[in-house]
Amino acid sequence: MDKIFLHGLQCECVIGVWKWEKKITQTLVLDIDLATDIKKAAETDDLADTLNYKRIAERVIEFAQANTFDLIETLIERLADMILDEFDTPWVRIRLDKGGAVKHVKHVGVVIERGQSE
Repeated sequence: MDKIFLHGLQCECVIGVWKWEKKITQTLVLDIDLATDIKKAAETDDLADTLNYKRIAERVIEFAQANTFDLIETLIERLADMILDEFDTPWVRIRLDKGGAVKHVKHVGVVIERGQSE
């Protein structure tokens, strides 16, 4: 199985359990890997035959901005469900980095894999 990736996708959204977090937007950084078979796209050289990573990035940002969650665990799970439902991929891995959410820690986040990979 081939993989297409979008790494370093920055997303502004309202997320967090604390009152002050619910009043601001925060920048999350996402790394998204998707399983696909690129053989047909390579043969046809046609965007319609592959995962449109621009559309995936736009949809992820749109989804994160349209929803609010207390936990990044909830957001990442819902993002994975949305990607699997809306795009032609059997598997997705998402790494979500909430940046400096913890004092003295540069990167804090969650990584999940959902679906079936070869």
